[in-house]
Amino acid sequence: MKIMARRVSELFDKEVYTIEGKFLGYADDFIFDDQLGSIVAIILATEKGGKVKTVPYENVRACADIYLVEL
Repeated sequence: MKIMARRVSELFDKEVYTIEGKFLGYADDFIFDDQLGSIVAIILATEKGGKVKTVPYENVRACADIYLVEL
């Protein structure tokens, strides 16, 4: 797996879609595992009063202008 260095600020506010093209929300926050030294989940922005949605970072298939995730 290729490791790339990125600014954390570049990861926020991107649209998140399934690989089938369904819009899930926006990358609002991330869960970072101190012991692993890596991001383990994306927290998605939801409608007011909506449930918090998280996507395991291992499910991310691509990240450029948007996130593509496999659920």
